Amino acid sequence: MSSSVSRGIWSNFTNRSKSLAIKSAKLQKAVLSPDLPNGPVSLKALSSKRKYYSPIDLDKIYPLAYEILEKKSEKIYSKIEDLKKKGSENVEEINDLLVEAEINNPEVVYNSLYAANTIDLTQPVYRHYAKKQWESYNKMITMQRLETLSIIPDTLPTLEPEVDVHMKFPHNNVDTWVEPGSILSSNVTSKPPIFKITEFKESKNDLYTILIVNPDTPDVENNSYTTTLHWALKDVELSNNDSIIDIQKLDSNPQYSIVDYLPPTPEKNLGKQRFAVWIFRQDGKLNEETSKVENINNFQIREFVENNKLQAVGAHAWRSVWDLNVENVRKEYGLPAGRIFSRDSF
Repeated sequence: MSSSVSRGIWSNFTNRSKSLAIKSAKLQKAVLSPDLPNGPVSLKALSSKRKYYSPIDLDKIYPLAYEILEKKSEKIYSKIEDLKKKGSENVEEINDLLVEAEINNPEVVYNSLYAANTIDLTQPVYRHYAKKQWESYNKMITMQRLETLSIIPDTLPTLEPEVDVHMKFPHNNVDTWVEPGSILSSNVTSKPPIFKITEFKESKNDLYTILIVNPDTPDVENNSYTTTLHWALKDVELSNNDSIIDIQKLDSNPQYSIVDYLPPTPEKNLGKQRFAVWIFRQDGKLNEETSKVENINNFQIREFVENNKLQAVGAHAWRSVWDLNVENVRKEYGLPAGRIFSRDSF
């Protein structure tokens, strides 16, 4: 390529993951060549490409800037090698240096911005960029919905989120991630959801507990509400390169299940019900005795969390309301007929 950048540490994959490079040779050339006739790869519209004029001397400045940053990266990698030779076991320090060594690599930046769904999260620099993106939107949206809907504190008192939680119900041709707080039909939620739990720390087969609870189950006798446990999983193994919880994983690991999935079946005239998803990181495998659930219809989530010494690291939520398909879901799962509420039910 003309006026191309130098080829140093960032093009050497002897000791670096190939996932740090752009896979497409065409895109790689577009990112690393400052003097393309049709402008940078970020220009999508043909009209924009035709109007593009490269800044004066960019073809000289860009390679020079690239070379300066690449040499800085080489020095950081040398420092990492020195630490490893000295037998350093400070994983956090080494990971911080790996981020610093790659954070200005144009290929890494491009992958983080335009291929975020396929980046290799075993690489510290990609976790760094993923966390920044999460903090700028998804984290704030999730916390806003949890607090606005009073899921905090109605189910658990608070949350300091550490993981990004995505959820979808793909079995009914709805293969999109659900935005927290969305109202979903009984048809969509009739089968268990898929979760994607993104850790921003180094994670290798960490264990997780997942609880789905409904705090809006009517308790007519006491003129109040109770909490129903709709799904409970424990000891689920996840890592940076295996962040999905789906039916395939659960079917091959039946020991993960505490309570089988109970689909939402809201009752008529009751209004919207909240379904809170809580993700907990475990210190080790849960005790068989303390993780037993005797009564899903009056589930004491705070007591369960305390007894099992669980740390909440993430959450999600959706809402459901009665619809014409609810009775079909009840029949599919062998549940009794639903009640019809009126103003004097309580």
